[in-house]
Amino acid sequence: MKRAIYAGSFDPITYGHIDIIKRTANVFDEVIVGIGLNPEKKFMFTLDERLEMVSRALSAYPELNERINVVSFPGLLVDYAYENGIPVIIKGVRDENDFGYELTLFQVGESQKLDVDTFLLPAKKEMTHISASMVKTLQKEQGLVHEYVPLYVKQCLEARLSGQYIIGITGEICVGKSYVGNKLEQFGKEKGIPVYNIELDHIPHRIYDGTLKEPVYEKTRREIIKTFGKDVMLPDGNINRKVLGEIVFGDLEKLEKLSEILYEPMIVRLRRDMYDKKGLILINAALTAEIGISYLSNNNVILVTADKKSQERRLRERNLTNEQIERRLASQHTQEEKRRRIEEMISKHKQGRIWIADDSDGSDPKKLEYVFDEMISYIDQYGELRFRGLWERIKADGTSDEEYKRLIETYSQDHRFYHSLSHIVKGLDEHSKVKHLMENPDQVLFAWWYHDIVLEKKSRVDEVRSAQTAYSACKKALLSDEFAENVRNLILTTKHHSIPPTADGKFIADIDLSIFGKSPKEFDEYEENIRKEYQWLDSEEFKKGRIFVLEKFLNRPMIYSTDFFRKKYEELARKNLETSLTRLK
Repeated sequence: MKRAIYAGSFDPITYGHIDIIKRTANVFDEVIVGIGLNPEKKFMFTLDERLEMVSRALSAYPELNERINVVSFPGLLVDYAYENGIPVIIKGVRDENDFGYELTLFQVGESQKLDVDTFLLPAKKEMTHISASMVKTLQKEQGLVHEYVPLYVKQCLEARLSGQYIIGITGEICVGKSYVGNKLEQFGKEKGIPVYNIELDHIPHRIYDGTLKEPVYEKTRREIIKTFGKDVMLPDGNINRKVLGEIVFGDLEKLEKLSEILYEPMIVRLRRDMYDKKGLILINAALTAEIGISYLSNNNVILVTADKKSQERRLRERNLTNEQIERRLASQHTQEEKRRRIEEMISKHKQGRIWIADDSDGSDPKKLEYVFDEMISYIDQYGELRFRGLWERIKADGTSDEEYKRLIETYSQDHRFYHSLSHIVKGLDEHSKVKHLMENPDQVLFAWWYHDIVLEKKSRVDEVRSAQTAYSACKKALLSDEFAENVRNLILTTKHHSIPPTADGKFIADIDLSIFGKSPKEFDEYEENIRKEYQWLDSEEFKKGRIFVLEKFLNRPMIYSTDFFRKKYEELARKNLETSLTRLK
């Protein structure tokens, strides 16, 4: 079997990397994609995050799945290749600078005399400008990066670099898209989460009426007049929307031509409108599916629906004739067609999700709030929106930016394999399901964010130090003594030495133990990561300590202290712990 390894930091993976991997897979039977561990280098994404991005990016190419293996490795690449019987290292080169650098690395590898060869693979001409550093620069300036990286990677970049979490809103005419966008803004305000409802359909209005005065928009107005005739021009040179609408609605060819004229200036203006906004950004556009712009929201889309009776009533309120109504409906895809188009994009890119929001007359607004909460849990992959919301709700002093940055940096430390940001975010999801049962859900949430902030080798008092760190953070944010003291006590319950005395203490302890009740695969990954965090212990010492911990939980009458978590996780948790104990013994 011919094997090769293609290695890099992949911070993040780009289409340039993917092209090299695909071309290598055409020649070799197995391609190992290796993410090198370099403790001296500061990465934007953690190792786990990069592994996830690489795996998801390559999943869009099912023909390669059986031939690609994604791994991480410490030390010299040539050593890893030698130990694992990989005779060839693949290196991609974009220009002469890359060539010189890779030539030096090749000579260093040769000096180790391990009989591992290096093949240099030049980038295709259309890929030479693509690099991880260029992608980051573009994203920082709100540039378009969907042609540089897969959409999931784009979503990660938007979150990590720009603090932006983007979701599209679409639907047929008069189903309530604007209402839904405004309600989501309202829910965000109530929960302390910044939400921006950007009506993409309003940008052409600003072009038509001359609000946007830059030369490119003046040029666009002239092109519309030239294409559709002087009847669409007002005396001041702007566009008569009503006349233009009568021309394009009902004539699909003319509507497509208008969309073509507007597309580029509209997208540029959208990016300008988004610049420097942090939070949940809603791109509200009727023709998301028709003009193929679901990539803007990474195929994450709310499809607003309404029954025909509600839709027709709203159309008539616009004083439209039956003929005008029919023409407007005919100019757009139906709800089913919109959904099919978006699902095709999700399938193609292996990225995205659709939420259905019904806004028929008399629909329950609580259902829309449920969609909002579900959406936040899905899109808030680094917990930023929920931390900002918490900070606002408890009226902590100052902005949340610096404190969130400190938390992220701490939970991204190299020695964290389980007690990482991923552990925190999964706990946030558990918290959202039980917060209605808590006495002080925001105190529990604050405690959860800090409960593992201290993780030191050979320390037996991490929880105590984490509790004190959280207490100090509360005082610095000018929160009350009662809030700070409760947070400290809640964190101390995660030592799991006894059953917590308070209801909220029981909940945070159970959230911390929820991993016990997850699928065997997820539990096994947890076990492996715990072992990595204790790699400074030899096998016998670790085994002895781990057996003690597992038996302590199994000897309890119940592992979980609350009915909710008992019903959800108790049975599988016991099976997982017993299986682990059997392996250790």
